[in-house]
Amino acid sequence: VFDAEVVRGALVTRLNAFLRGNSGVRRTMVEIVQAMLNRGIIPLVPLRGSVGASGDLAPLAHTFATLLGVGKFYLADGAPALAGQDRLKPVLHSASELPKMLGFDAQEMKPTFKEGLALVNGVNYSASMLALGVLDAERLAEIADAAASLTLEALCGCTRALDPKVHEARGQSGQIRSAARMRELLGKSRLAERAGAVQDSYSLRCAPQVHGASRDAFAFARSIAEREINAATDNPLFFPEDGEPWDLQFRANWPPTYRGDHRLAYSAGNFHGQPIAIAADLLSIALAELANISERRTQMLLDGNHNRRLPQNLTTRPGVNSGLMIAQYTAASLVSENKVLAHPASVDSIPTAANAEDHVSMSTHAARKMRTVLRNVQNVLAIEMLVVAQALDWRVGMSIDPIAPRVSLSMEEAEAQAREFERVRPAQVAEGIAPNLRSFYRGVRDVAPPVTRDRPLSDDIRRVRDAFFSVRTKR
Repeated sequence: VFDAEVVRGALVTRLNAFLRGNSGVRRTMVEIVQAMLNRGIIPLVPLRGSVGASGDLAPLAHTFATLLGVGKFYLADGAPALAGQDRLKPVLHSASELPKMLGFDAQEMKPTFKEGLALVNGVNYSASMLALGVLDAERLAEIADAAASLTLEALCGCTRALDPKVHEARGQSGQIRSAARMRELLGKSRLAERAGAVQDSYSLRCAPQVHGASRDAFAFARSIAEREINAATDNPLFFPEDGEPWDLQFRANWPPTYRGDHRLAYSAGNFHGQPIAIAADLLSIALAELANISERRTQMLLDGNHNRRLPQNLTTRPGVNSGLMIAQYTAASLVSENKVLAHPASVDSIPTAANAEDHVSMSTHAARKMRTVLRNVQNVLAIEMLVVAQALDWRVGMSIDPIAPRVSLSMEEAEAQAREFERVRPAQVAEGIAPNLRSFYRGVRDVAPPVTRDRPLSDDIRRVRDAFFSVRTKR
């Protein structure tokens, strides 16, 4: 079933559409939907069943069948509960209980006349998922810039590639913003440029270009989402105060019931989800790229040939421990899954309704895939944050010079090094990095201690993800 936040998003955008005055519903129906939101009513709505044309018909039908006493619902967190209800797990209620909970008579809750169409026509589930995805994507962009800055710091990388003149010469707004953000985060760094390199690998040097392109895509998706959540997308639509039709030459051909009546119902196609489908597909692609480049930075931090004298896999006692190697495996797996999911759903269509609905948008498919990609990207960035915190523990806590020759350690020396590493304290490390990066480093170390011996890392990854991201989007 759809997550509670998506269902509530669909309810609030449906309500917002009614308030535009084009849907032909009673004031009572507006108040009923408002009461559903205020009481935290979450109908159980199956994930699958919509092709994003004629609106999200199946999901919306499941949503509002509850007004007829059909289906089940539960209460959202924080909603007023029935007496004795256990808050620890959702309690399913029969839709027959809804009139009592909302304070309406069961008969007046039943849709009348055009209300049935108004309730189920509209791409509100698609729009809800897109809007929520945009919010989370914008947060991801900020964390991606922070992760790249931390990695540049740990690798004593070059800041010349962040110079504002470079980015203004290209003029891409997202790129300019990401570069400015990274400059801000790296301000007063004592580690940057210490490697004396001419330039860094692309995953560092081109981070503003890649992150910025995603930011620009997010801005486009936001513009679509903002219009859609404030739109009337059901069918037909009513325009009772518009007067004469827009083109009188067609009026003689209209059905007799329409002639001479200025209060016309316009049967059209605002329910078609194509704008949302394309925006959600673009959002998936742009999100996937944040994970692609993040995974490369993670690999660079772990690779003894490219991490500027840090230990291979950032581990103590090599040969006995594998360090954070398997975390990179996980990131690689998620990135590869995203490559499959980023294939656009909006280029697909399949006829429905006896071929009357002969082109459909697949907007719900696009939006549902996007939510999975989003969750994967959150985890990939959490892995980079976990790995780069360990890299900073080595770089700062162990005072590793990025240009000193690498020395092979005997078993005794490796054991002594491991014991020294175990004495490194996060507070000491935080003081050694750029001031604006310290909160991100501490955010990792507050929930995930340094890896001094091999241990399962899945819980560490989850905790880091939860520390930096709003945990709403589930597969």
